[in-house]
Amino acid sequence: MLSLGSYRPQVLVAGGGPSGICATIAAARNGARTLLIERYGFLGGTATAASVGPFAPFHHGDEQVIKGIPQEIIERLYALGGSTGHMKVQYSYGSGTYMCWFDREMYKHAALQLVQEAGADILLHTWASEAVMEGDRIGGLIVQNKSGRQMIPAEVVIDTTGDGDVIAASGARFEFGREGDGRAQAMTMLFEMADVDIPAVRRYIEAHPQDFEWWSPVIPVHPLRPEFQQEHFVAQGFLSMVKEAMSTGELYLGRNSVLLLTTLWPGMITFNSTRVIGKRGTDARELTEAEIDARRQVMSLAEFMKKHTPGFAQAHIVTTGVQIGVRESRRLVGEYVLTSKDVQRGHKFPDGITRGYFPIDIHSPTSGVGYQSGGSTWTELEDSYDIPYRCCVPEKVEGLLVAGRCISASHEAVGSTRSTGSCMALGQATGTAAALAARQGILPRHVNIQELRALLEGQGASIRRPEDQAPGKPAQAT
Repeated sequence: MLSLGSYRPQVLVAGGGPSGICATIAAARNGARTLLIERYGFLGGTATAASVGPFAPFHHGDEQVIKGIPQEIIERLYALGGSTGHMKVQYSYGSGTYMCWFDREMYKHAALQLVQEAGADILLHTWASEAVMEGDRIGGLIVQNKSGRQMIPAEVVIDTTGDGDVIAASGARFEFGREGDGRAQAMTMLFEMADVDIPAVRRYIEAHPQDFEWWSPVIPVHPLRPEFQQEHFVAQGFLSMVKEAMSTGELYLGRNSVLLLTTLWPGMITFNSTRVIGKRGTDARELTEAEIDARRQVMSLAEFMKKHTPGFAQAHIVTTGVQIGVRESRRLVGEYVLTSKDVQRGHKFPDGITRGYFPIDIHSPTSGVGYQSGGSTWTELEDSYDIPYRCCVPEKVEGLLVAGRCISASHEAVGSTRSTGSCMALGQATGTAAALAARQGILPRHVNIQELRALLEGQGASIRRPEDQAPGKPAQAT
């Protein structure tokens, strides 16, 4: 087995998605020798590998509740000419109150920049395969890459794999899917088509409201760069067209509607429209079957749009995800399990390390129906809620923290916490906690919560609402 020589990170982050990027930056900025490993040749997670975009809102209503390093990433992309910044969704049902369009290739570049500027090390094309355990304590990871098998020791390991791969390897307890039948949310292969007549698409949507479950214009908060798409919207529908085409066998699709939205660039549309149910993202055979089925859906839907939908006659596919988008798989059972009641009612916790904000959005594990009876569900929240540190700490395994969509939360609660902003903010919080633990020579479980919260606030994170700010309202001008 190969080794990394004398290099020994204090904090080892497994997975370079939104939570892993922010965890790595935070740990390094707080003084820990930090290594990030990522299985692909780029960072970004589902936003880059699965072509997911735009970023989900950082907002509850008009109140921005995700700040700190996540907002810094948005600002870097904006400065590089690779993002619109946050944009207001006029009717939030089905998509949330804001969206942030970005260029996928620019995001890959900006993420690498920020991680390196923080002083962290990166090892790409590297997959965590085993945990190095010393009793109940994790002491590092065995990884696999082009150099062979390597053992990387570390004082603290952060699982930001999304699928909880390190959770499983360490023997920490986890759950999978919803209570009762263990089924997880549906998977989706996202794709993009170019040379679309976007005004024609919008005119059709506006002229046929009865054929859409919902749609909304998206309004820029700041003037857009002239090279960007200037008119934005999101829509879910084409119900009668889809129903007829599926009944004749012309269209092969896993759901009864088409969800599409504009992108950063003129003439380009993103489709969040395929659906694969009943497959596990942690089973290689089932994941392979899901990828194959989803790509069949992509090709069928693209041809259907070209043939039947105004605005798509000259369109063609330009991008599909490197991988299918997995919304839910393993979930840690931690010191606390966040519940749907916590989320919906806006519960506050004394050990809150970030604020949750997104509605509970569950893409049906068993049905191709949209937000209708027997299908997917969309549940608005009474207020933003806290995600406690205990949701990132395993019951027994020491030296391990968890961030991203595999934190300790119920199936329903993950319908909210899996959003991009939450994953990013959880990354900043756990990276900061890991650095604190490494610096002080203590276990992550024993990190002083008030010290951690003070550090996070001092570094721009939003963990509580200012006293003079109303729920769901923008901050007071200063």
